[in-house]
Amino acid sequence: MLEEKEGGDLVIGGARNIGGRCIIPVIRALAIRQGEGAVISLVPVALLFAEGEDEYLTLLPGAPPGTGDAIGTLRENIEREKEKCAG
Repeated sequence: MLEEKEGGDLVIGGARNIGGRCIIPVIRALAIRQGEGAVISLVPVALLFAEGEDEYLTLLPGAPPGTGDAIGTLRENIEREKEKCAG
């Protein structure tokens, strides 16, 4: 039996400090399971740029509808990654 979650889940990737900016990828993770096997797909759908208190979100081609709205539900993970950039 093939199992798949509709559209996948949005997750926050590891932040990188580049040129004084914290760049945080937003990734769509999709798992498809069949019996004992599984295939995982990780697709970047957005980039979050943080400079001090300012944040900018850039949606990448193919981002699912509602990606911008879903970012708010990932705030705790975003803040954790921003702290890693600062440290």
